[in-house]
Amino acid sequence: MQPTDALNEELLMSIIPWNRDRSADWSLLPVLLSIALIAFAWPMQASALSQSRVLLFDGSIIVGDIVSYRSDAVTLNTSFNRELSIASSLIKDIEASAEDLSIATLLLKDGRKVEAAPFLVTGGLLALSDGEIVKLSDVDKLNPEPWEMGQGYAWQGLASVALTVARGNTDADQLDIAVNTQFDSTRDRITLRANAERDTAIVTVPSASGDGSFERVSKPSADNWQIIGKYDYYLKDWTKHYLGVNASVEADEFTDIRLRSYIGPYYGRKLFNGSWGKLDGELGFVRVDTDFYNAEDTEYYGANWNFTGESMVLGGDSRLYLTHVGILNISDDNSVILDTTVGLGFPFFFGLEAAAEFSIDYDGAAAAGKDAVDQSYNLRVGYSW
Repeated sequence: MQPTDALNEELLMSIIPWNRDRSADWSLLPVLLSIALIAFAWPMQASALSQSRVLLFDGSIIVGDIVSYRSDAVTLNTSFNRELSIASSLIKDIEASAEDLSIATLLLKDGRKVEAAPFLVTGGLLALSDGEIVKLSDVDKLNPEPWEMGQGYAWQGLASVALTVARGNTDADQLDIAVNTQFDSTRDRITLRANAERDTAIVTVPSASGDGSFERVSKPSADNWQIIGKYDYYLKDWTKHYLGVNASVEADEFTDIRLRSYIGPYYGRKLFNGSWGKLDGELGFVRVDTDFYNAEDTEYYGANWNFTGESMVLGGDSRLYLTHVGILNISDDNSVILDTTVGLGFPFFFGLEAAAEFSIDYDGAAAAGKDAVDQSYNLRVGYSW
């Protein structure tokens, strides 16, 4: 008998008496960990593993319904937290009820897809209904989404607006619109970001009639927009690494920029991607062309770096996020462009989200008479999908 056959027989013999013989040796229970895999209670909707127990290495036990299993994290619905994500490195074992015997899908790290009925787990080994033994550490996903199996894209995004209307001693109207969206697959990723700001102030000026009277007029105080597009292609055997290209166009009347554009390739890496959050870093080069209203137009090649990340580390379903773009002029004066946004978002209901956001932009080659630094504080309300 082969060692694997012996292991299969020993494991199955420990499972069957526990299911059929109520007088079996109950001392085996602390060792046996049963996971009932529930595939689709309704079409295209995966069920949770109800009343599961997650045992941590520090001795803690968390009880809840497992709604997602991924190689790096397990997500549960608990009585004290609607969705709790636990890093796999903290988990010693998992116990789950076996009430539902639906077929479930396992996606293994070697790319195999296994359709399986509920199975039991002991010592980190999964016993499938056909007798096959699979290591729990070899399971990448439970009931993966179609895009996670190479079928199409996952689409997510956020559209938000910040609106301020002030009347009294200070009369001003401020409107800031932003849209961020991303299409992700196992092969590539497409990212689109756009924002526009239009602010006006109502001021009192002498009347054009020249009779000494005054009139109130609306004058713009900010008028700018930007669109950024990125395409990333994941390297086949180096899944945390990717090659990409990014392009941007923007205009800002009050910094004398009629139109600024850049485009260029980069190498990127997923620096962190876990239950606490994710951070991507990219390094490449771009060609930058700037058309000014009054200053002399410029064009140059520059080194480009980008950082994009978000984290749930603060808890309570809050989301801390960061975007940073840097460009260093390597052709002429070594001037630097830096655009950084940091925000904290809080979900409401039905996909609605509120966020407090701080942005700071630095242009080392600003037109004469224009400030190099722009900063803004926004309270935003948006819809995410």
